[in-house]
Amino acid sequence: MTVSDLFADFKPGELTLWRVVHRGIDYPGEIIITETWRPELGRKIEEDDIHFRIVVLTKPQRVAPESIADPRIALCIPVRAIKERRERYRVKGEVLREEASLYAAGQVLTKERLPLDAREVFSTPDNEKRFELIASIILSHACPNLPLDCSALKKTLSSGDVAKLFDGFFGKGGNPEAKSAMENFSVALGLSRPQNHLEFDPQNCPLFPILARRLEEDGGSLGARELYHELSSSYGLTWPLITLYLLCFVYYQRPEVELQLKPGSMLFLRTGESPPQARLTANLIPQIWWSSDLEQAFDRLCYRGPPSWSELLPYARRLCPELGAAALSEEVKEQEILLLKALGELKTTIAQVEDDLAHLSLKLGKPSQSVLGALRRLSAIAQAEDYLHVYALVEEEFAAPDALGEDISLCQRLARLRNMADEILAVKAYLDAAILGEDQRELDMDRVSILEQLTLENLVPNIHLWASVKALFDWFLSRYRALYLAHHNEYHQEMASFRLVLQDSRPEVDALRRLNSIAELGPPVGQELLNEYEGLLAEVSPCIITDREVSVEEQPVCSYCRLVLTTEPPRKKVERFLRRLEQALKQQQRRLSSGAVRHILAKSGEKRIDQFIKVVQTSNLSPLVNVLDDELADFLRQLLQEAHIEIEWRPTISDLAQKFPSLEEGEIDAAAAEFAKALKKAFAKAKKEHPGKRVRLSFKE
Repeated sequence: MTVSDLFADFKPGELTLWRVVHRGIDYPGEIIITETWRPELGRKIEEDDIHFRIVVLTKPQRVAPESIADPRIALCIPVRAIKERRERYRVKGEVLREEASLYAAGQVLTKERLPLDAREVFSTPDNEKRFELIASIILSHACPNLPLDCSALKKTLSSGDVAKLFDGFFGKGGNPEAKSAMENFSVALGLSRPQNHLEFDPQNCPLFPILARRLEEDGGSLGARELYHELSSSYGLTWPLITLYLLCFVYYQRPEVELQLKPGSMLFLRTGESPPQARLTANLIPQIWWSSDLEQAFDRLCYRGPPSWSELLPYARRLCPELGAAALSEEVKEQEILLLKALGELKTTIAQVEDDLAHLSLKLGKPSQSVLGALRRLSAIAQAEDYLHVYALVEEEFAAPDALGEDISLCQRLARLRNMADEILAVKAYLDAAILGEDQRELDMDRVSILEQLTLENLVPNIHLWASVKALFDWFLSRYRALYLAHHNEYHQEMASFRLVLQDSRPEVDALRRLNSIAELGPPVGQELLNEYEGLLAEVSPCIITDREVSVEEQPVCSYCRLVLTTEPPRKKVERFLRRLEQALKQQQRRLSSGAVRHILAKSGEKRIDQFIKVVQTSNLSPLVNVLDDELADFLRQLLQEAHIEIEWRPTISDLAQKFPSLEEGEIDAAAAEFAKALKKAFAKAKKEHPGKRVRLSFKE
């Protein structure tokens, strides 16, 4: 056989698989280099997923176009025979140019006598470009209207990309290569909309109406192999593309269709099981594994008939594990009764679970949308009236029996939650009420950590971990208990000591009250202390529950005093009260010891008044407190009233000091004038406020 240098990479007489890119799609085809034309080379292409055939003769031969039965076949004939390799003695470049010129002067023959210019074809520099040009022309004429938008393809679409597309549409997500394939091809194939290329939406897919029409024309049933060849030869679709379209069509089409499988086909679901009844229905599409030879398992595309009991059984067993196979109508009826009984129990369980969730969500937050969605799906199924209704619902809601099983498992976990609800809520309430300070930061971090786990969103998927969460709480409680009991003991010991101090200060409080009741001494001093004393005395009352009786098992505080760990004894408050009480008494003591008051009291001639005057002139308050009783206070009040002298306590000297904080000799007259002015103003104001009385000013408080 003559060997051509121009086609030295090909084995003479053998078909070679060749790929070309046409309109953005990677097409497989075949090339054969042969000496003579044989009738079988012109027969219709029947091989799987072969879209063109290019036959190259190495010797001229007259071939009638009628002997080419497929428009996707092209025949290249040289003007004269290629010389034998042993006759060549020139350099290789010259030989290649000479052989190319022989083909350029020959012809490229097709069934439709397409205007393929041999000169144009063989003027290209290499076989890849020559064969791509020939294949593109014959494919364009054989399949002028592809049912997809080739201009929207963002890169060359290969069989590997088709597999990624299937994963993007029906996989579990998270595959970046699948996402990229959807971005590049889904809109062009009519399987997504431009506004959302990552969502399966074949509403405007051009091929689906073609498939629906062909089904109707053939009475609702199409042979899969014949359909593949038809879509390949007439519409230019590669076989992986046809497989993708058929699976999407079955998944989407209404009225429903199905792919019937060949007996003994090796197609399995992701669970490892074979499709029930050897049929691929809409609900099973997301459950299959993509493979390069899926079409080998397909027998027919047809309208879907009523589902059988065996189709429902994988789902029904998730609802009622006791269910089994049934063939006869009586057997199916018995199984259906068991199924409906299980659905009734499920309905009751769901109602209880929903009540529990409504109660728990008040404290533990709302459950996740996935939980609510599962209950919604199960609730719909629980309303079914027969097994056909059940099948319609599960097929619509669940991609696989395992998905239904997950919802059932979730419902069972939620039902178990009911038995733990009271304990969980009690722990939550305890931790919410427990107040910890900066000194207990580590313990508080443990409290917050446990609380973060006490939400429905966390508990529902991990309900089996509740025992460990409860153990963490018990460990928290043991440490909290020790801290609280120590704090309770120390706090109330100190409160008891404060109460004793305050009780001891009652004589001082009574003395202040008596002195403030003598209006002639001036405005009351520290009057608010009298009410504050009673409130403070009540505040420092110690808890009646002793440390041995204090329990923080049910709540994080003492049931009587409600003390929290961050509460400190009112030490500063008590100290401030006692200090202000002393200051108020000293102020009243200064009033009593002032010259004006002393002068009035001295005129009484009473021996006890003389002793009282001596008492108030000392710096110690105790004698004053001890000697002043209600009788003496009444007598003092009477003496001051009878003197008809109103003593006004005016801070005149203080006012002058603010205006003249320092004084020079030259400012004496101005200061004296200002002082005289202030005195006259003070006398005028006092006389107006106390008409008919003599007024005496005191500069000493």
